[in-house]
Amino acid sequence: MNPVAAVGRQWRKRRIQWARWVLRPTTRGRIVVEPNPPDAQPPDDFRFFAVLGTWMEEDVVEATVRNAFAQGVEAVYIVDNASTDATVERAIAAGATLAESFETDTYEERVRILLMNAVVARVSLSSGAESIWWLWLDADEFPEGPGGVSVAEFLRGLDRRFRSVGSTCYNHFPTGKPEYISGFHPIDFQPECEQYTSSYVHHCVQSHWKHPLQRFDRHDLFILASSGFHTGALRTREPVLEPVGGIVTHHFPYREESVTRRRLELLCGGPARNAVNDAIGNRMIQRRFESLDAVYTQNWPQVNNLRGEAPSLGVQPDKWSEPTSTRRWYDMDELEAAKEKWSNDSSSTSH
Repeated sequence: MNPVAAVGRQWRKRRIQWARWVLRPTTRGRIVVEPNPPDAQPPDDFRFFAVLGTWMEEDVVEATVRNAFAQGVEAVYIVDNASTDATVERAIAAGATLAESFETDTYEERVRILLMNAVVARVSLSSGAESIWWLWLDADEFPEGPGGVSVAEFLRGLDRRFRSVGSTCYNHFPTGKPEYISGFHPIDFQPECEQYTSSYVHHCVQSHWKHPLQRFDRHDLFILASSGFHTGALRTREPVLEPVGGIVTHHFPYREESVTRRRLELLCGGPARNAVNDAIGNRMIQRRFESLDAVYTQNWPQVNNLRGEAPSLGVQPDKWSEPTSTRRWYDMDELEAAKEKWSNDSSSTSH
């Protein structure tokens, strides 16, 4: 074996181990659940912002930003992994602010979460606000409040003791054409979904897969979001409280087929990239990549369910049960016109 190459591999291994240790989620804190009291007293004059991590998301990022505003946020801050497409431009056009841009050889979740936490801390401290609720987002995530209310309305009825809110997550799947048209809520193209749960990973007793709402309080300890926003924790043994219930997050990882294939090929194409994804903990990305043929032929028994447990294959999507709960920033006439244009363009291309 080439001794120089061996030393290089050992150095890279140690660097990854160091990064995992430095950026590891804290295990000191814990999430504790309590019911929201009938005489709830929310923080006085709290603000509501969103922080959005992006990488090559030009097809969907406009809708992600507009959905956040539809749910009541005042501002959306982007942390972009040096996208070379129109991600940043389309996000800004939809009203977002570019807060941070960084460049890595491949998508790096640990770097991203470090910088997103830094943006939340920096913006919060400079805002002058006493309290800020932050909505943490991936570009393929579309949260909504429970029972038809917006997320902002939900927070306005929440007692000040709660500094975290969990989310029930639904993975959506394409069942027809078009799989998605940019600018619209993906649920109008992909109503079929399956609730995502894991029998061996529990971030709270309510089995919330993510806790995307976390509150900054100027005179209290900072909550540090973990990778993927699955939890938020204090660097003490003091628990973080969340209410019974929570919000809903619609997840759309499989959008227009050619776009999705191209993006995942950039992330996962070739053994070198696969090895990097495994090393830095992006195994879910690899599993989606391997499931593309099954997803776009609706071969549900062969789709990886991403639970990381046996059986690893098989999903059972069903139509979203509360279609009236979703808020749109457009009317249905615009949607139908876009679908008709897509159909006409597809017909002319096929001939």
